[in-house]
Amino acid sequence: MRKIEWVLLALGLALFVVLIDRVGWGEIFRQFRQIGWVFLLVLGVSTGRYLARTRAWQRAFAARDDTPPFWQLFQVRLAGESLNYLTVAGPILGEPTKATLLRERLPVAVGLGGTLIEAGIYGLTSGLITLPGLVLFLVRVTLDPGLQRAGWLVALLLALLLLFSWMMLRRRLHVLSAAVRWVSRGPLGRRLERGRPHLEQLEDQLFLFYAGHTRAFRAVFLWDCLAQVFAVLEIYVILAALGVRVGLAELVIMEGMGKVIKAMFFFVPGRVGTDEAGAAFVFQALGYGWALGIGLGLVRRLRALVWSGAGLAFLSRYAIRRPA
Repeated sequence: MRKIEWVLLALGLALFVVLIDRVGWGEIFRQFRQIGWVFLLVLGVSTGRYLARTRAWQRAFAARDDTPPFWQLFQVRLAGESLNYLTVAGPILGEPTKATLLRERLPVAVGLGGTLIEAGIYGLTSGLITLPGLVLFLVRVTLDPGLQRAGWLVALLLALLLLFSWMMLRRRLHVLSAAVRWVSRGPLGRRLERGRPHLEQLEDQLFLFYAGHTRAFRAVFLWDCLAQVFAVLEIYVILAALGVRVGLAELVIMEGMGKVIKAMFFFVPGRVGTDEAGAAFVFQALGYGWALGIGLGLVRRLRALVWSGAGLAFLSRYAIRRPA
C-alpha cells in the first residue's frame, strides 16, 4: 500500500478503538455473547445473498453455451469479493480478477463484460434501496441544517443518477464515456482519456444486453433485488438476536444509510472504523444509541471476514491450479 493508504488505515483503526472504548469492551462482549449461535443464521442469510448474486451473474452471460457452472461462479465470486473487501483497490482489482479466473471457460473480455453488467445492475438495485433509505432518514431525523441540506442534495443527485441510468439504457446514451471526455479536459487529462474507449465498449455491451436479452436483463435485476432483500434481512436477524425489533422502514433506513456511508469512505482500506462509526451515527440519530449501531457493524464485519477468508481460500486454490 502507498503511504497515504497506510495513514488512512491507521486513522480508521484509531477511530475503531475510540468507538469501542466509548461504548465499553464489556458491552461489546455482552452483545456477542447474546448473539451466540445466531451468528450461524447470519452466515446463512448472507449465503442467500451470495447465491442470489451468483445466479444474477450467471444470467448476465445470457445462456451462452460456455457459461461456467453455478458452483464455479460461486467460488470465483467469493474470491473476487475478498479482494474487493480486503484491498484498497477494491472493485478495480476484484472485478477483473473474476474474469481472469474464468478464462479457461470464457474469453476474458466476455467474462469481464458479464461481470461488469451484473455489477452495474446490482449498483442500480443498490440505488433503489439507498434513495428511499436516505429520504426516510432525512424526514425522520433532525440534523444540523448544513448537514440536512447536504443530505437532500445527495438524495437529489442519486435520484438524477438513477433517472439518467434508465434513460441511458432506453435511449442508448453514452453518458459515462461522455462524462469522462468532459472531465479529461481537466488535470486528470490523458489518464482518463486512455480508458474512455474501454468505457464506451462496456456501455455498448450493456446496451446490447438490455436490448437483445430482455428476459435475461430482467432476471439479473430480480436476482439482484433478492440479494438486497437478504441484506435487509440480515440486519433484522442481528437486531432481533440483540432483543431489538424494528419495522421495515427503519430496516430500509439502516441498509440505505449503510450504503451511503460505504460510498463516502470507499478510500479507507477495508473501511475500518468508518462502517462502525457510520452505523453508530445512524442508530444514535434514530434513538437506539451508539452501542447497538457499533454492535451491528462489528457483527457484519465479522461475517465479511469469514466470507473473505473463504474467498481467499478459493483464490489460492485457483492460483495453485493455474500457475503463472
